[in-house]
Order: sequence, then structure tokens, then C-alpha cells
Amino acid sequence: MADEHRLRHRLRATEDGSAACLNCGAPLAGAFCAACGQRDIPPYPSVRELAAEAISEFSGWDGRLASSVRALILRPGLLTHEFLEGRRARYISPLRLYLTASLIYFVLAAAAPNVKLESGRSLFLGVQVGATSTDSNRPQSRPERVANAAGGALHNEEELTQAQRDSALKDIARAPAVMQPFLRRAVTNPAGFKRGILEATPKMLFALLPVFAAIVALFYRGRKYPEHLYFAMHLSAFIFLALALTELAKFTQIPALAILTSVIAVVWILLYATLSFRRVYGGSLVGTVIKELGIAALYFVTWIAGFVLMLYWVSVAT
Repeated sequence: MADEHRLRHRLRATEDGSAACLNCGAPLAGAFCAACGQRDIPPYPSVRELAAEAISEFSGWDGRLASSVRALILRPGLLTHEFLEGRRARYISPLRLYLTASLIYFVLAAAAPNVKLESGRSLFLGVQVGATSTDSNRPQSRPERVANAAGGALHNEEELTQAQRDSALKDIARAPAVMQPFLRRAVTNPAGFKRGILEATPKMLFALLPVFAAIVALFYRGRKYPEHLYFAMHLSAFIFLALALTELAKFTQIPALAILTSVIAVVWILLYATLSFRRVYGGSLVGTVIKELGIAALYFVTWIAGFVLMLYWVSVAT
């Protein structure tokens, strides 16, 4: 029956002797319709054709994904320059590239094991993360007690004892009102709070993309805003891929390799950003570095504000 439908549609589409678009009926002269843009695909697709179409749409299996990633990694700023010059057919869109790179990173980050140093603390980008160490002989201040309780709970993802929880909640009640919701959540449900942060972080970073582009526009005037947005998506996609390498290194469970990979990734990102800015926007090396520092400072402030809002949202919404 399906074959009869295919034949009927194809015959109807080719009554004048040439292939026609199944959507609008316009004559076809290639893989896409020149009138409506629809791909020349058969009606009533088989499972194989449907799967191939889905893979092609998601990943650019026709070679565009490989070309995009190769250009992104090996030639800083080239993708943005190519898109601004109108040479786009050979690459996937900046948004798709950004989403693909971020998906790869966050999947690896969620699956990667914690790499613990001899001190027992976890490693992230070469930074030891854990409860704040204090002198056991020195009485701790209230903020230190709260930080140790919340940090230890998040680090171990384990519930505190009833006595520890009651003591921490008593201290949290005296903390600034804006900090109380997420501190309380970190102490009472550390595993759920950490999971909420991991789920909300990609959304926060995506929401900050246009903000980063606007900050870049402040330092590089005379260009249209979409140009800066293209640049922001390409640079962010590379950062995600570079950070994904640090997550891959954690699977080895070798602290020295994880630290080395983290250091290489940070240095690589800094050099890459400078080369990208110069390729896309031009300017001297010194001038580019000065503008980068200004952009980084402003973005850091907005990132902190976004992170605090995210913590508050995770605390009250879940």
C-alpha cells in the first residue's frame, strides 16, 4: 500500500516530465526546491529514510558538522568570519553548533567521576572543591560554620545528621535573607540541590549568550548586533568543547592527568579567545587584550548575578 502511495504521488508530481516539489509543485533542479526550500524527499518515508533524515537534521551528517568542528577548533574566529561573509552552506548554524557542544560537555560532566586528590577534595578545572578547612583549635564564626555545613553536604551529597542540620539551620536563620533559601536547600537536600544546579546551569548560560554579545558590542562599536551574537555562540561552543576534554580526563581517575588537562584547557581557551577577537574584529594584540579584560570583567559580574539568581530559582522552584 505504501509503495502505491509513493508511486501515485511521484506520478502526480512528474506529469510534465520533470521532477516537481511535493510541497508546492514547483519544478525541481536540485536537492532543494527553489520556490519553498523543501528538501526533495520521497513521500511516505521508510524507517531507514526517517532515521537518516533525523540524523542529518540533528548532526549535519552530510559533512557540515565535521567541517564546522574542524574550522572551530583549528582556526579561531574563522567560522564567524565565514558566516559574516555569507559562506554558510558548508557549516551547521551557530546555534546548532552551540547546542551540540554544550550537550556534549554537560553529558560528560554529569557522567564523569569525581577525581579526588590526596586531601580528599574533588577537582574541577584544577581547583580543589570541598568544605572549607579551618583550624580545629580555633572557634569557627557563624559564616564559617554555614559554609562548612553547606559545602560538606554538597561535596558528599549526603544528608547531615539531625544535630548538624539543626545547628546549620539556626545559623542560616541569621544570614542575609537573599542567601537563606539556597543555603537552607543545600543543607536539607544537598543531592537534589546539586542536581537542580546541574539542570539549570545550561539554561542560565544560554540566557547569558545575548548578554555576552551585548558586552562585546560595547567594546566593538560600528557593527550590527547579530555579528556579535554569532561570535558569542562560536566562542562559547569552543569553550564547551575544550572543557569537555577536562571531563574526559576525569574518566582516567588519574589526578595528575586531570590537573594537566585542566591547565591546558584554560590556557588554550585564553589564547583561542584572543586569536578569535583579532580575526573577527581586527586590532592590535595589546588593544585586543585590554578589551578582552574589560569584556571578561563585565561578563563576570553578570555571570555572578545570573548564578545567584539561578541558585535562588532552584531553591524556591523545586
